[in-house]
Amino acid sequence: MKKSFVAVMALLAMAALSWADGPRYVYEVRQLAKPAGSAASQVWSENVGIVAEAARLYVPVSFSKKAGAITFTLDATFSFSSGASVELERSAQRVLIRHEVLVQGAQDLPTPDRRSTQRFSLSDLVRKGGRDADSPLAYALRKAISEGPYRTGKAWIESASYDSRGRFIIIVGLKRS
Repeated sequence: MKKSFVAVMALLAMAALSWADGPRYVYEVRQLAKPAGSAASQVWSENVGIVAEAARLYVPVSFSKKAGAITFTLDATFSFSSGASVELERSAQRVLIRHEVLVQGAQDLPTPDRRSTQRFSLSDLVRKGGRDADSPLAYALRKAISEGPYRTGKAWIESASYDSRGRFIIIVGLKRS
């Protein structure tokens, strides 16, 4: 009995590790209006910049909250590769794209002191997102930090999904410093 319990626990641990290292989703809201800047900068921002920015949120970032302003910085080194991209929704002004990313070389995630589940619609993101209106992950992270009790700490995206009713469900881990 004891041996079978240990074997089951080992299999569960391996399954959890393989899931944690599996592909994750990054969502991007791309404006369809004529973009500013050179053709090269447009290609960078459309194909690499936003995906890289959002992928980094799957590893812990240090945050600080002071007088309503939130800053966060990345303390880790990691790499990522991107997989398939799928257009989920389109309007006359914007398109929602889901990118598959695989984060590699990141340290294990810490155990969160608190989890925050952020639920919001695409229209909420566009209306209230401000500078994060093109990145649902950054918006959720900033929202979780601002609503959370900690003035400093670490935060990261644990999971992100977009359902068929037009809502994002993003779970953010928070750890106090």
